[in-house]
Amino acid sequence: MAIVIIQSPSLSADQKSRIGERVITALQQEGLAPGSVVMLFRPERGDIYLDGMLVQAQAPAAVQAPAPPAPKPSAPPPPAAPPAFKAKARRSKTELEDLKQDLMHLLQDKGSLSSFEAQVALDLKDCDWAPATLRRLFTELEETKLISKSGQKRGTRYLWKGIVNTPQSTPIVKLVKADSDEA
Repeated sequence: MAIVIIQSPSLSADQKSRIGERVITALQQEGLAPGSVVMLFRPERGDIYLDGMLVQAQAPAAVQAPAPPAPKPSAPPPPAAPPAFKAKARRSKTELEDLKQDLMHLLQDKGSLSSFEAQVALDLKDCDWAPATLRRLFTELEETKLISKSGQKRGTRYLWKGIVNTPQSTPIVKLVKADSDEA
């Protein structure tokens, strides 16, 4: 690949285009393949001396920041890192207590859950340790008489024994006596 570098005090875009086209055409006529010639225009960086005499003295120019690279085609963002406790081999007691509290709130909201539904709702379906840990937490809740267990194997459901937090289907109506101007 041929590279032609032109250092010049200042050239407009049109001038660079015309000069570049002429130089590339001349090199192609001499046998260089099209697309194998690169033109590089740089600002002049110093004084020019010819035959022992100063031809052009240049004042130091402000350094311009290079143009930012063109944006790459839109790629999907990298996946978010899972919370630290999900990737660890062992969870601390506080992490397990937080998970147990989340499980209890979930049971209060739903009324009953299977282990798989709990894994999905707690975003633990990709964690290898989740089924065994959830079984242990369900057993602890069952021993404290907060839940009851029904079914076997894949059909096992855990039922919340307390009050279920179900949203009101119809809002509570508040009656207000209207002021009347009837005399």
